[in-house]
Amino acid sequence: TVLGVEEVPKGRPCLSAGKYVMVMGVVKSCSPEPVLRAIKMTDLSENPVHKSMWSLEVEDLQRVIP
Repeated sequence: TVLGVEEVPKGRPCLSAGKYVMVMGVVKSCSPEPVLRAIKMTDLSENPVHKSMWSLEVEDLQRVIP
């Protein structure tokens, strides 16, 4: 869950189904699911290198967050 998206400049246009978006922010909690307060958002959907890394990033996150 990401909080504060509406306060991030240029953040809203990034959010739509099928987009691969990087969110930088502050972790508010990790359990039962991660909650993040957004500070910056960037649409990475058009870059094939970033898109190919998505599954590896999810796998890494699942190892870090219980």
